[in-house]
Amino acid sequence: MQSFKTNDNVTLEYIDTGVSSSVEDLGKPWLLLIHGFTGSSAVWQRNIPAFSSQYRVIAPDLRGHGFSEKPKHGYQVMRLAMDIRELVQLLQSKEEPGSSKPWKSIGGSLGCSILWAYASLFTISPFTHTIFVDQAPLQNSDPSSGWDHRFCNRGMNNPLAVASLQTTLAISPETAHKGTISACLSYRSHPIPTEMITPQQFAEDEAFFLAEAMKGDPWWYGKLMADHTAIDWRDTIRACYGADSGSKTKVLVLASSRSGCFPAGGVTSVVDLVNGDREGSEVRALGVVVEWGGHWMYWEDHEKFDTLCLDFLVL
Repeated sequence: MQSFKTNDNVTLEYIDTGVSSSVEDLGKPWLLLIHGFTGSSAVWQRNIPAFSSQYRVIAPDLRGHGFSEKPKHGYQVMRLAMDIRELVQLLQSKEEPGSSKPWKSIGGSLGCSILWAYASLFTISPFTHTIFVDQAPLQNSDPSSGWDHRFCNRGMNNPLAVASLQTTLAISPETAHKGTISACLSYRSHPIPTEMITPQQFAEDEAFFLAEAMKGDPWWYGKLMADHTAIDWRDTIRACYGADSGSKTKVLVLASSRSGCFPAGGVTSVVDLVNGDREGSEVRALGVVVEWGGHWMYWEDHEKFDTLCLDFLVL
């Protein structure tokens, strides 16, 4: 993995498929992959082979995650967006003059919120295409705006739920992480009789995601979740991607009918926020609800996920 130091002196690790590769690979467009809460760049391991056939893939370990440094500060989504901004600028600075290549991005869960924060702080440039995977624009319930159980996070949707998670993380982080895993894999949150999941697959999936989660500081994770859960991105999405924004960025929103984290309606609301009153050729956002995977659909059926993404990224 490669590494760089942020402006607040934190070392972050990232995958760059263009390093030590052919000249042809170096000339490919960029594809940024941003993982979610308690994950790492390793969650994309099943997707990178297909993506790297067409793109130079950049997959960071967010601060506090994976092999990146674990500081006691920086547990805000906005800080994570700043880290991504610094990484993008670093890679852009290494390009030959006049040879800048297009950037495209995929965010999973928390990774979506980081991309919304990035847009709010730095505009949507340089991304021509963005894919948001199973994240509603507000995790909390907000009945005053009609944002109820049909749209908000299924469990992590109020301050008491966040406080409960923080307590569990402090007392038994493994228990907390196993709860996350159960919600994020569809065959555990929404099992169906025809699905053939072997005990070995069940155990291997849990062992992998648990090992990645245990690399982080439970206290820091709890602080990050409190920030992540409270932020309402609806107006930001309208302002940065919406009909009056002037945005040309193409957006694909992927939801799941079997997500243990969000009802599909909350996730696909992003499509309406982006499109507004756009019609016909002016429509910028597409929405797809899948049933073959849950919150971590990119892991559960990577071939279907890869095909869906690659087909969209060339539109």
